[in-house]
Amino acid sequence: MKILVFLIFFSFIVPSIAYGSEISAIPEKELFGPNDWIKVFVDIDGYSGGSVYWNATQPDGTSISGSIPSLQASKATHTIIRNAFDNKFGNWTIEYQYNDVKKLIDVEIEQLIISIKTDKLSYGPSDIATVQFATNYYDPNSSKAESIHLKILDDKGNIAKLTEEIKIKAIQPNIIQQFSMDNLLKHNPSGNYYAVANYYNVEVDTLFEASDENSKTTIFLGSDKNLYDPGDSVEINIVIPDLSASSGVLTITSPSGKINTKTVPVISSLNRVIFDGITSSEIGTYSVRFDYGENVAIKTFDVLAESLAKPTLYELGIEISLDKLQYLPGETINAKITTSKLIQSNIVYWFEDPSGNHGDQISFVNPTYGTFTIPHIMAVDSLEGPWKIHVKYGAVESFAIFVIEGEAITPSEKISAHLFIPDWIHTNAQLWSENKITDNDFATGIEFMIKEKIIFLPNLVLSDSSEAEIPDWIKNTATWWAADLISDQEFANAVKFLVTSGIIHI
Repeated sequence: MKILVFLIFFSFIVPSIAYGSEISAIPEKELFGPNDWIKVFVDIDGYSGGSVYWNATQPDGTSISGSIPSLQASKATHTIIRNAFDNKFGNWTIEYQYNDVKKLIDVEIEQLIISIKTDKLSYGPSDIATVQFATNYYDPNSSKAESIHLKILDDKGNIAKLTEEIKIKAIQPNIIQQFSMDNLLKHNPSGNYYAVANYYNVEVDTLFEASDENSKTTIFLGSDKNLYDPGDSVEINIVIPDLSASSGVLTITSPSGKINTKTVPVISSLNRVIFDGITSSEIGTYSVRFDYGENVAIKTFDVLAESLAKPTLYELGIEISLDKLQYLPGETINAKITTSKLIQSNIVYWFEDPSGNHGDQISFVNPTYGTFTIPHIMAVDSLEGPWKIHVKYGAVESFAIFVIEGEAITPSEKISAHLFIPDWIHTNAQLWSENKITDNDFATGIEFMIKEKIIFLPNLVLSDSSEAEIPDWIKNTATWWAADLISDQEFANAVKFLVTSGIIHI
């Protein structure tokens, strides 16, 4: 009986000890916004008073810690006060400890994504530069929205003279701001400049050129592709209409700031420089700069991981090579097109003049894979300078650069032969003779070629008469010509018959 009384008494004086406590910690959101506070709902089963301690490891590896002094009804909302100014985006690991019990959770903070770009890479005094800023975080309430700080810096990092920093409230995902190039060039020299945007503590910039076109040589700077896989070689094309120096310096800057330079001997208007291995180590946007005397040209290209989706079809390759690098106005350009696969699509091509204006798109049907030639007579009043021929086949688009310079000639001076027929027409004739394309397709293709003077038929006399069908002997002639059993001239006579009899209208 005494022992029983002792045990009962002892149970009242021994302090209570928490056994079997369990911590539940649930973030308020699966993904917190870039500017959100972190909130975690903490619940302790078996809570018997006292503090709950916590330690948070931030994305950069640093940590902060504290305690929750007490819980009401075993529950509390733990708030970590932060905002986008801390640049702590990504995974946070928070550990809670109560007595000897621990609980570890992960919290994700959405990355603050911002970008800035200009509508062009190069501007003259009369241009208005449009700068676009984009972000994934904004507040439509102007009183709460954070400001974007925009400024223009020269290539030494100094604020351009007589330009002011502009503050714009980020109340929408895309912000447009315009700058007068005339004002910039009145008080600053021609050269490279940066449009710089600062949002919270994140800063981005984009490079552009401002130059007085009247006092400088226009240099065209291009690359064989705008998008590369890691490890690809990079071909830079440099077009200099007015040669004034024997060499220039080409600089490629990687996304991390690593610089590669080459001195480029300038011996003609069109120069090609190949960099091997430059894309192997980094992905992102590369900037290209060419310094030629007092003249500067810039451009960019991107390197993306092979696993990312590409806007081109790699199973369909297309290459363009020209018979010359420089032509006279009125001369015929022969562009050799090489494709790796036949697809059911037209070939489309067009020209871009030195001012950046695009001509009408020209299309022809039923091209074959392999190699074929597009001949085109340039207008006698073509602008002098660097031109591009753009070619699109299916979803793939490519271009080649050439220069027009010198005294104009008339097409008749260049085309002195009785007949010029592109090689791909040869293949079309074979397909037609094998009934793989229709009479209408064949006639439409020939009609277009004659209209565009791609097939040149001298001394052609048109007739008002019309026939409904292509005679069988024409198809036999096409079969023999495709098999090289008759000459080009004999096939041309058959084509002339189609035109003069009214079967083909031009």
